[in-house]
Amino acid sequence: MDNEIIELTDRAWQANRGGDAVFYDKFLTDDAISVSHWGVVTDRDAILRGFAENRNPYTRTEQSDHKIVRLTDDSLVHSSTVEIDVQAEGAGPMTMRLYATTVLVRRDGEWRAAFFQVSPTPNR
Repeated sequence: MDNEIIELTDRAWQANRGGDAVFYDKFLTDDAISVSHWGVVTDRDAILRGFAENRNPYTRTEQSDHKIVRLTDDSLVHSSTVEIDVQAEGAGPMTMRLYATTVLVRRDGEWRAAFFQVSPTPNR
């Protein structure tokens, strides 16, 4: 199952790079929330709007250091370190390194994201 979850989160980052709100419409639970590394909390509608607008496109996302904690048979927490190249609106290209955490629940046989949070990594 670990490989299934890692592949799913890779697909989610790929959809993020492409501004694929259609993927996220299927992937998110109805009550999903997200917390950005700036501490901004957004709901499902705002998350989908952000993906559709894709104002700060990610050009590369690379996950490592995967950790999966099973909470129940139908829920888990996935955490990874993600290095992201982004074309920031008004600022030009930059690279970010973040910790990404997703809470996934299995609904109707499919893993869906209920919660996302990204946090900055310490400078190295």
